[in-house]
Amino acid sequence: MTTEKIKYWHAIYVSSRAEKKVCENLNNRNIEAYVPVVKTIRQWSDRKKKIELPLISGYVFVRINLSEKDSVLQTKSVVNFVKSQGVIATIREEEIERLKQLVELGYHLEVAPLTKINHGDKIKITSGTLKGIEGVVIDANGNKLIEVLLESIGQCIRVKLPKEMILTA
Repeated sequence: MTTEKIKYWHAIYVSSRAEKKVCENLNNRNIEAYVPVVKTIRQWSDRKKKIELPLISGYVFVRINLSEKDSVLQTKSVVNFVKSQGVIATIREEEIERLKQLVELGYHLEVAPLTKINHGDKIKITSGTLKGIEGVVIDANGNKLIEVLLESIGQCIRVKLPKEMILTA
């Protein structure tokens, strides 16, 4: 089977409050799409109501081969694919399955951006020549660079990296 026919999960940016409609439109066009939704209670002045909201605002996940890319982009309210280093980012099947399981089990889920990296945090480098290497934050004194101790290569090396290149473990 050629790589063009293999389907992978990708994330797409969509217009504000259009996640469920975009997902429905894509599924109607035989493009597998998924929006994780969580049930929440909203209070209005006169009533309370249980509603479903997207877990991750502005995102829809699609499982496509790259030949279907244009079809996805032509869908109303789709803005673009999420990219990493200029290439459409691929999401592992296990991550989507884990997300589906957590949503189905009804766990209280919240999504928040990574805002603070502290001394002692375990991290993994996500890009560059050291991609995949894990380490420990030695210094994160508020500037754009953090200092990391890399243990997995058998040496104690201090390297200063931009925060965008790491993921907390």
